[in-house]
Amino acid sequence: MEDRETESRVREVQTLAESVFENRSIALDWLARPNAALGDVTPLSCCATAAGAQQVRRILRAIESGGVA
Repeated sequence: MEDRETESRVREVQTLAESVFENRSIALDWLARPNAALGDVTPLSCCATAAGAQQVRRILRAIESGGVA
């Protein structure tokens, strides 16, 4: 069950990232790179938990609205 939940969170976050960056390649690169706002871990690794995925979504929404994360 946990694996399916993680996969679902990853798909949801990936879809949001692709929308925010308007480019699949850039979104996938962003998801795979350590992020200072996440304690220098990758956004993808954060998707292992619901709370982590929420943090990633928050950062993506900030980027979308012109913030820096």
